[in-house]
Amino acid sequence: MKIPMTPLKLWACAACVALVASCDVVDDPVLDVIQPCESDNAPVFEPLASDVQRVLLEDFTAHQCGNCPPAAELAHDLAVAHPGVVIPLGIHAGDLANTNDSYPTDWTCDESVVFWNDLAFQVNPVGRVNRQVDETAVKFQDEWVEAVDLELTKSPAAGLQMVVEFDEAAGKLAVHVHTTWFEDLEGQARLALLVSENHLFGPQLYYGNDPEYVADYEFEHLLRGSLTGAKGLVVAENAIEGDAEQLCYASSWNPAWDAVHTDIVAVLTADNGSVIQVLSAPVAE
Repeated sequence: MKIPMTPLKLWACAACVALVASCDVVDDPVLDVIQPCESDNAPVFEPLASDVQRVLLEDFTAHQCGNCPPAAELAHDLAVAHPGVVIPLGIHAGDLANTNDSYPTDWTCDESVVFWNDLAFQVNPVGRVNRQVDETAVKFQDEWVEAVDLELTKSPAAGLQMVVEFDEAAGKLAVHVHTTWFEDLEGQARLALLVSENHLFGPQLYYGNDPEYVADYEFEHLLRGSLTGAKGLVVAENAIEGDAEQLCYASSWNPAWDAVHTDIVAVLTADNGSVIQVLSAPVAE
């Protein structure tokens, strides 16, 4: 693939991560810029002239949290109101995510534990909106709309493009991501590829509902794992306006995930963990 090199600096990169089971241990590597990708079939991306600022809305939830369903509904409503721009991610974590005979399914994963441990204040439900300020900052449900609206007014520092290739027969996944920098960035940027699944069912406590114990509650936008570790891999350092990077990630597909209902969420972050840009794409149409 060829992209004009002036004024661009193109890095073609790859990471190969084998995902063998849902919520298996996934290292959160601290790496240098990853090595060039050897791919003869990479899609051709043109550097972006502009992009919209998209918003990652992380909803820290749990199946034994009776106050959590209204927060999940708000996250869903914000995504519907801003399609493709507000990207919700349900993160099951904390004591209320523990399992027992009434709540037998473990919806947590290593990544959800990492993100939960980031929080300065751990409670369900609570959220992060583009990890404003830094990755420790939290927002309560009644603050989400204002925080999302604020993010939507911002001009993005970078633009993302992504193509997901899924070979069901081979059980393989390839994710191609292209970044265009619209502003200079001091420090490192990391890219995480998170796995988000919809249309999952299980018990959920729901205060005020009749019945409050919902045996077949539908979970949406549920964090299931990652291809890169929770915090991702270093993809740029001291980026300059006009730089561009093409990245290629390959992975074995986890058969515990339903490809038809699964998205890959690309999260580009700064040194302090705040989100620079985010983009979601389906695994299988």
